[in-house]
Amino acid sequence: MTASDGKSALLSKRNIVYIALGVILALILAGGGWWASTLIGTTKIRATFASTVGIYEGSDVRVLGVDVGKVTKVEPQGETVEVQMRVNRGVKLPENVGAVQIIPSIVADRYVQLTPAYSGGPEAGSDITLTEKQTKVPVEIDAIYKNLQKLSKSLGSEGANKPGGPEKKGAVNEFVDTFAKNLDGNGEKLGAAMANLSKAANTLSDGRGNLSDTIKNLDVFVGALRENDAQVRQFNTQMASFNTFLADERKQLGAALESLSYALGDVAGFISDNNQRLGDAIRDLLPTGQALLDNKDHLLEIFTVLPLAISNLINSYDAESGTVAMRLNLTDLQDPLGAQCRFLDLGNLLPGNPLAKDFSKKMRPVLDNCKGVAKQITDGVLEPTLPILPFGLLSGKKQQKHPAPGTNPGNPDKRLPGGQR
Repeated sequence: MTASDGKSALLSKRNIVYIALGVILALILAGGGWWASTLIGTTKIRATFASTVGIYEGSDVRVLGVDVGKVTKVEPQGETVEVQMRVNRGVKLPENVGAVQIIPSIVADRYVQLTPAYSGGPEAGSDITLTEKQTKVPVEIDAIYKNLQKLSKSLGSEGANKPGGPEKKGAVNEFVDTFAKNLDGNGEKLGAAMANLSKAANTLSDGRGNLSDTIKNLDVFVGALRENDAQVRQFNTQMASFNTFLADERKQLGAALESLSYALGDVAGFISDNNQRLGDAIRDLLPTGQALLDNKDHLLEIFTVLPLAISNLINSYDAESGTVAMRLNLTDLQDPLGAQCRFLDLGNLLPGNPLAKDFSKKMRPVLDNCKGVAKQITDGVLEPTLPILPFGLLSGKKQQKHPAPGTNPGNPDKRLPGGQR
C-alpha cells in the first residue's frame, strides 16, 4: 500500500463523516422547522376546571365535535385543576369562548369542547385564560348514585316514611294514598285544567308586548303619584271629607233622589202627552236654526265686535256736557245702489226658506250684474262729484277733510316728556 493510497482512504473517511454530520444537521433543522411550523399561528389556552376526571395529556380538543387541538398539560392546583391546551393554526375562536368537558359514553374517553363556535364578530387572542366560571364539568355517575341513595334513604322507612300513628303508616305512604284518592275520578277535570292553563300561558305569551307596555305605564303612573304625594294625600283627605258629608246627608240625599225620580216621571208624562206639539215646535225651529247656521260668520263677527263697540260707546260719553262724542256711519249708505241689489237677494234675507233660496239661485246672474253696475255708478259718477254727506252717504272711498278729534298732534310743550318733535 503506497502513501497515496493511504491518503485517499483518509479523505474518503472524512467525506463520509462530513456527509453523516450534514445529514444529521439537516434532520435536526427539518425537525426544528416542522416543530416551529406546528407552533406558529396556534392558540394557547389555560383553563381552570373544578375537576378533570378522564382528561389527560393528549386528550382531544374539539369544536362542534371536530378535532381542532390537543391537551398539552394537566396540573392540579389545590381544589381546582389547570388544563393547558393548544388549538391548531387557522381555527378561529370567539371572544367569549368557554370550555366544557364532554362524556361521549360511560366507557369512552372524554374530551374538551370549546363553545360557542365562531360565527363572526370579535375574535379571541392567541393566548387565552379561562377561569372556573368559564368552564363546566359534567356530573359524575358516582355522584348521581350517591345522591339517589341519599334520596332513597331520606324517603325510606328510616326517613320521611318512618312508620308512626295509629295505622303505623309512613308520611310518604299517607301522602301517596291521599293524593291517589283526590285524583280518583278527576282525570278529565285535571286534563281540562292543564289545557286551560296551557291556553292561558299562550295568551300571556301572545300579549307579552301589551303586558310589558302596561307595566311600564303603571310604573310611570306610580312615579307620578310619588312625585305628587302631597296633592294625592290632600285629594284623599278631601274625598274622605266629601264621603263623610254624603254619609251624614244620606237621608236628605235619598229624599232628593226620590223627589227627582217623581219629577222625571212627570217630565216623561209631559213629553208623552205633548209629543205631537213638541215635535211641531222643534220642526218650526228648524228654519231659525238654519238661519243661525247660515249666518254663523256674521254672528261671530257681531259677538266679537259688540263688546268693543259698547266699550267705545261708554268711553265716548262726555259727563260734563252730557253728550256722546261720536258720529254714526251706516256702511250700507256708503253704497246705496249695492245695498238695493243686496235686498234683491232673498236667499240671504230669508235664510232657511227654500223658495227664497231657489229665487236667489235662479237670479244669481242678475244679482251679480246688478252689483257690478252699482259699483261702476258709485265709483265713476257719484263719488267724485258729490261732497261728504251726513251718515257717510255715498262716501265709500272719500277721505275726511277735517281731522277727527284726538288725531291732531298740536304743539306740545318741549319741556314735557315726548315734547321734542
